[in-house]
Amino acid sequence: MREIVMGSQDNLTNVLAVVLGVAIGSGEVSTVALAGLAAGLAEAISMGGVLYTSTKAERDLALSTGVPFAKRPAAAATTTFGAALVAALVPLAPFAFLPLRAAMLAAAVLSVGALFAIGSWTGAITGDHWWRSGARFVLIGGLAASAAALVGVALGTSGAA
Repeated sequence: MREIVMGSQDNLTNVLAVVLGVAIGSGEVSTVALAGLAAGLAEAISMGGVLYTSTKAERDLALSTGVPFAKRPAAAATTTFGAALVAALVPLAPFAFLPLRAAMLAAAVLSVGALFAIGSWTGAITGDHWWRSGARFVLIGGLAASAAALVGVALGTSGAA
């Protein structure tokens, strides 16, 4: 669960923030696609690597103290990478099919829905209120996307916003 939540929430949030910030700042779909693809792939690789090294460190520490540890670093990395890669497509896909403004709206709506779904799933499994957990995920993603949108407005090179 940790690997799926970390990979999907992180990359969904990051790629949404990147595509909105770049869309507002540049006003060019091709620039949004380039930035979103680069960010999504880099983040998926990075998150997979982070989960590999952190899980390996946890395992090594546990083994050095005689505590059993079942997680495998490669499995954690692969799961996180896959979840992050799939999640990156959610905010990026609308830019392949829609004009800029419509794609921005669709990316935001789809991403908020996906963040709420992931959060709700997490809450349902952990015993938290599903709607509260979903709202928490949306709040985090919304803050990141809003910050990137403000950067796009402040430093933008076009009047796309």
